[in-house]
Amino acid sequence: MLGSPEQLREPSVIHPIRSILLAAAIAATSQLSIAHAQPANKAVGNDPVVARVNGQPITRSAVIDFYNQLPAPMNQIPLEQLVPGIINELTARKLLGEAAEKAKLADDPAVKSQLQAAREQVLQQAYLDRQMKTALTEPKLKARYEELIKAQPPQEEVHARHILTATEADAQAALDEVKKGVDFTEVSKKRSIGPTATTGGDLGFFTKDKMVPEFAEAAFALQPGQVSEKPVKSQFGWHVIKVEARRKAEPPRFEDVREQVYEIMSNEVVEQTVEELRKSAKIEKYDWQPPAGQLPTIAPAEAAPKKK
Repeated sequence: MLGSPEQLREPSVIHPIRSILLAAAIAATSQLSIAHAQPANKAVGNDPVVARVNGQPITRSAVIDFYNQLPAPMNQIPLEQLVPGIINELTARKLLGEAAEKAKLADDPAVKSQLQAAREQVLQQAYLDRQMKTALTEPKLKARYEELIKAQPPQEEVHARHILTATEADAQAALDEVKKGVDFTEVSKKRSIGPTATTGGDLGFFTKDKMVPEFAEAAFALQPGQVSEKPVKSQFGWHVIKVEARRKAEPPRFEDVREQVYEIMSNEVVEQTVEELRKSAKIEKYDWQPPAGQLPTIAPAEAAPKKK
């Protein structure tokens, strides 16, 4: 369905950001800009070096990559304002990494395990990203959009006005006034306690699922120009309803639902990719259940292959 699921962000590996440190660095250098920075020191290939830390380069592309992965609201700040702070942050990371290497932390078994897990995650995402680029081209997204639209019959919409009152008696008094020929819009402006009173109770066009059931049932039972025969009760109070028009809802534009289509197709690509890999893989599963309520360390001897 092309409803309102969360918008999908295209897959990417987002690195942890020490926002407090970065914010402090930016605050300390907020008056600087690219124009005031020192000239780049040579380049790594075609990538200019913007700083060095104990001889190790920080390149322009590293700064841009960091900026592109900033979360909101920092990613709304122009890049030129953040360059000094980002360079300070990347410098801190270089220094910490260098200190960890000198301390030989890479030889620690727990760290080795984490490094391997991180490497696998980066490779997994890179592989999926490559699959996405092939499978999720703009023409393919638009073609899938057309399929989804055709599969969903257009919903009916009504354009309605209402008069909202606190009591049934007040609603009936308003309805009696309308029946005597007083303009519905004027009665709503005078009597309605709802937020739409200033516009004569105008609710615009809506589909049946957008309103509470009692109100929707009454509104969709009316034809253009008709007013409800009696007040309608809902959780908000008592309503007198008038339908101005009916129509078939226009399908959403591709631009408005592109991210939803992307989400649908990207999930399918992941499932298809994994399924294809499963077909050519040798997968062995073992009979083993951890003791209830415990999280023990699993020794190799505790697991035995399933007998076929």
